[in-house]
Amino acid sequence: MNKFVCLTLIILSLVVAMSAACVPPTPLPALEPTPTAAAAAPTPAEKAPAAAATPTADTRPTVPAPAGDARPLAQLPPAERNERFSGPAATWIKPNTIYQATITTNKGQIVVELFPDAPQGVNNFVTLALNGYYDGLTFHRVEPNFVVQGGDPTGNGTGGPGYTIPAEIKHKHPRGAVAWARIGDQFNPERRSSGSQFYITLRETAFLDGQYSVFGQVISGMEVVDQLAVGDQIQRIDIKEAQASQLPTPTPTPLPKMPQAEPGRPLAQIPPTQREGLYNTPPTMPAQLPAGYEATIKTPKGDIVVALDPKSAPKAVYNFVTLANLGFYDGMPVAFIQPDLYMVTGSPASRPDSDVGYQLDPEPLPQGSPVVTGTVALYPYFDDASGAVRASGSQFLISLVAVEDNETPLSILGQVIRGLEIVPQLTISDTLTSVTIVEK
Repeated sequence: MNKFVCLTLIILSLVVAMSAACVPPTPLPALEPTPTAAAAAPTPAEKAPAAAATPTADTRPTVPAPAGDARPLAQLPPAERNERFSGPAATWIKPNTIYQATITTNKGQIVVELFPDAPQGVNNFVTLALNGYYDGLTFHRVEPNFVVQGGDPTGNGTGGPGYTIPAEIKHKHPRGAVAWARIGDQFNPERRSSGSQFYITLRETAFLDGQYSVFGQVISGMEVVDQLAVGDQIQRIDIKEAQASQLPTPTPTPLPKMPQAEPGRPLAQIPPTQREGLYNTPPTMPAQLPAGYEATIKTPKGDIVVALDPKSAPKAVYNFVTLANLGFYDGMPVAFIQPDLYMVTGSPASRPDSDVGYQLDPEPLPQGSPVVTGTVALYPYFDDASGAVRASGSQFLISLVAVEDNETPLSILGQVIRGLEIVPQLTISDTLTSVTIVEK
């Protein structure tokens, strides 16, 4: 493993550790309810429901893979679906594919886009839905201005298919977020999700962020969600593959003609900590890009000027230009700096997993191409689900070391042409003033 790969892995670990040590956790509001499944920690006025006994030798099957249009579990009374399985179905969904779920209720239809980066939760939801597990179940919990919750075969919040699934805590909770309920931390420190109970948020619930596995977003039918009451029925859930995401994506603003900030940088009006996970797909590429761009990164220590090369990584460069013109980088903290390695910025929470909300496929130079001092590249992102290296949608690094025969598939944006001496002067207490773009 070469020097740059080793350093990248080391820095990823360092950023995670430094973030955990330096950023205090945000306390939850004391009176806010939480989406729970079964045995949440008891209050003085109630006892936690007793957990079902687990057989010494579990002979129950796992959830079967879907078989055509057959929905075998829909033929069983809901009570017989409770605790029926020992585990979820084997992976059935296609990787990097967007699935849509249409939840038909007695009040109307709700369409949900499922997130490809939550593959275990999506696979579980899709296989249960196509097997008819949810057909005829009810929404057993409705908390006005908070959540509606369903998917329990017992109808009282204590049931499920007989297993839990691993946490995939990646997305925030805007209005219309679809997430798995779970048992509270006292009994469930790994924050594993219910095998079938899910909730839909009726408003933004930021206090749940970082604690629950969000696996989808309502893209139509929120007016139906708003009308749901306890006892309303899920008649069936149908699944289909989508050709493209229907969630919002960045909208490019016109490029400025002069290298200074101009009005109309909407993301600059949002606190940097709230820019995490804003979008789930990059901006749409235009038919043709200019021959080049010049980016001016203004910092408290001075300006860093970068020549951007669309020929080397056109999608990465256009993505960077779009975010810069929207003001995404204005006020963004320096996430990591080591004067003999590199500087990283573009992460709202100064963590490797905190970015604009999506990743890009790498557009690497030929294998073995060197990284020179002053190289600017999107930060490599190690996707746990696929094991592949991808590129962060917003984090970028400036290299302060030359590396021969680089093997890491970097999307190289360009090269610092002025102000490289400013980079090692920066600290994690510094924030970028702005990043502005001009065509060349």
